[in-house]
Amino acid sequence: MRQRSAEACRRADLCGRNLCYGRMMFRLLLPVLLGAPAVLRAAPPVPPGQALFQQNCARCHGANGKLGLNGAHDLTKSNLNAFGRTYLVTNGLGKMPAFKTKLSAAQVAQVVAYSQTLK
Repeated sequence: MRQRSAEACRRADLCGRNLCYGRMMFRLLLPVLLGAPAVLRAAPPVPPGQALFQQNCARCHGANGKLGLNGAHDLTKSNLNAFGRTYLVTNGLGKMPAFKTKLSAAQVAQVVAYSQTLK
C-alpha cells in the first residue's frame, strides 16, 4: 500500500471540507430557493392615479366609476376626452369640487388617465 504524502492528505482534507460545506449550504438554501417563486410573484402594479382617484373621487364616483352619488356621472359611460376630463377635475362643475388647489397638474393628469381606464 502506498503512503500518502502530507500534501496529498491536506488536499484531500480540503476537498472533503469544501464538499461538506457545499452540501451544508445547499441544504440551508434549498428552502429559500424553493420559496423564491412565491416572492417573485408580486401583486400587479397599481396604475398611476388610482390611489389619488380613490382618495379624491371614489366617494362620489365609486371605486369603479359607476356610483353616481350626489349627481356624479358614471365614468364608465363618459365620452369626455382627456382635455375635457382635465378641465372638469381642475375647475369642477356643479356639485363636483375643483381640485386645482388640492392636486398638482401632474396629479390631475394621473387621475384623468386612470379615470379613462374605467370602462
